[in-house]
Amino acid sequence: MQIIEDNARNAKIIYELENKILFALSDAKEIMDLLKNDDLINILAESKKTSEEVGIQMKEAEITEKDIDETRENFRPVAYRSSLLFFCIIDLAIIDPMYQYSLQWF
Repeated sequence: MQIIEDNARNAKIIYELENKILFALSDAKEIMDLLKNDDLINILAESKKTSEEVGIQMKEAEITEKDIDETRENFRPVAYRSSLLFFCIIDLAIIDPMYQYSLQWF
């Protein structure tokens, strides 16, 4: 669950950075303003640094998600056999009502 929240937070950060860059670019009137605008240069530098950090976090999250998926798949056969056993025991009551009351002995 934490991975999903982190991915959503990182996507929001990237979206906000993109909006900040676009706003700064649209605010500049001419090309010369772009080159002289220290705020824009600072925003771009900050965005680059933040996007690199977010990229690293997203790669780590992707690796973790793959590990979780592999581990989950290892439990699938056990879950399948457990569900078969559960429903077989439940269906014993259909065979004979006695099993309905004596399931705790199985």
